[in-house]
Amino acid sequence: MKNLLLMMTLIIFTAGCSGVGKNYQDVKKREMETDPCKYERIKGGKNELRCKQRVAANGSSEQGNGLFDSMLDQLREEGGLGNSQNVAVNKWLWNGSIETVQDFPLKIADAFGGVIETDWINNKDIPNQRCAIKILIQSKELISNGVSANMICQSFDGKNWTLNNEDLSDANREIENSILSLARKSFLTFAG
Repeated sequence: MKNLLLMMTLIIFTAGCSGVGKNYQDVKKREMETDPCKYERIKGGKNELRCKQRVAANGSSEQGNGLFDSMLDQLREEGGLGNSQNVAVNKWLWNGSIETVQDFPLKIADAFGGVIETDWINNKDIPNQRCAIKILIQSKELISNGVSANMICQSFDGKNWTLNNEDLSDANREIENSILSLARKSFLTFAG
């Protein structure tokens, strides 16, 4: 009798576990509908605040669409992007680039050409110097050499702004690494 009861319990338990993992995407979708910033909260830092602002600006709770996707959707709705045209840049690199420079005013953000340029960035501690960041996304694939950053700085001599001849290769490398890191995190979060 004990063996029969144990066998029945084992059969019921095994049958109940056969669907585990099968509906993972449905569960994840329901979680995102109820709490669209759940995964951003786990990442910590300013990620949750940015997510809430993105959700509020978008007017919906869809988490999967980044800035790049929403720009494409808007252009399609306005008729500015036909179905035959393709974007020449990787959306993960684009989103990582936008997220990297989001605290600075943007001068150019061309998703189709893969060009992002900030306006002049002034440091209040160094009033006679200003810098700008230029980012070029060169690939449709998420690869390490698919993005390049170039920071330029100028000094004010009292009359004119002149280009500094400083070596900013370390700063450029840090910007590129930040972009690649954010792009990779976004891709892995999306891939699940």
